[in-house]
Amino acid sequence: MSARREGASPGSLLALFLILVFPAAPLVPQALAQPAGQSAMSPAATAFLAATSRRIEDHFVSEVVRITGATPAQVRRAMPDERRITSTASRLISALEAELGAPLPPGQQQAILEADHARKQSLAQAREAARQR
Repeated sequence: MSARREGASPGSLLALFLILVFPAAPLVPQALAQPAGQSAMSPAATAFLAATSRRIEDHFVSEVVRITGATPAQVRRAMPDERRITSTASRLISALEAELGAPLPPGQQQAILEADHARKQSLAQAREAARQR
């Protein structure tokens, strides 16, 4: 039986040396940490964006209520999950038609599409304003 040598291998010593010499070196390069041109928002900017987004969504719901005559609860139920990659207006129109039990006239559909376009523009402006805070 051979005697086992106690101690660390040269590779583990090198790894320990590098960890001790470069403890502040980031594990992930800063360029990969955040997308180019974007910086993390402050808590105040995040709160501003959340409040502004909620206000914009509430206004959109009230516009759709005015256009269709549906209740706010019906409109909110018909709205697709915001995380889905889809056309909000198209899915909303389809869901509202199912909820109301009748197709929406082309004029109402067009008005909803225009309200959705205005909603998207307002959300984009709110995101930009939050980034500059």
